[in-house]
Amino acid sequence: MSTEAYSTADKIDAQLPQLQCQRCGYPSCRQFAEAVSDGDAPGNRCDPGGIRVLNLLNSIVGQTHQALDQNFDSPLLPTGVVIRESECIGCTLCIQACPVAAIIGAGKLMHTVISTDCTACELCLPVCPVNCISPINFQKKETSTFQRSLTTQSSHHRLNFERWQRRTEPTPIERTYSNEASLREEIARSVARVRVKRSKLNQEHPPRERGAA
Repeated sequence: MSTEAYSTADKIDAQLPQLQCQRCGYPSCRQFAEAVSDGDAPGNRCDPGGIRVLNLLNSIVGQTHQALDQNFDSPLLPTGVVIRESECIGCTLCIQACPVAAIIGAGKLMHTVISTDCTACELCLPVCPVNCISPINFQKKETSTFQRSLTTQSSHHRLNFERWQRRTEPTPIERTYSNEASLREEIARSVARVRVKRSKLNQEHPPRERGAA
């Protein structure tokens, strides 16, 4: 991607709500911005941003969309989610799914949502095995109140997403062994090497001899 394309992607990304909701079909707001900048995606797929963001993206990339793609247009959107804590089994799947770390809890313990951090992306809903999470406070997205809340909170949501990305970066050993099976295999090989060394040591220097020394 050229420097100019990066600059355009930056401008697009700066106008997106940073909800990281994936309603546009991309894993993050940044990836959607890059796709629009590269011409791989039209700029009329930001569901929460509605007509406001559509017009901004039109002006940046020179497109002339008059409306959102109907496949990416929801008249009403939630402004949060709630976990019915009495039904929560503490599986942590929602914690792992939340792109802004707005859910707290621990394994086999009750989880809860930090309402001020929640972007209402709803990514936690499909992973919950007991369906104890519900979207709340639906609003018409084209209202000035809804759109104003997006603009005032976008920096906060971006910061939380960046923090979440840093926390979920793989450790050096996870990068080396990209899946659990390969990691288990390497652990087994390491154990085998230790056993061989111990066996060789016992043959060369029996335990009684080492104790006498």
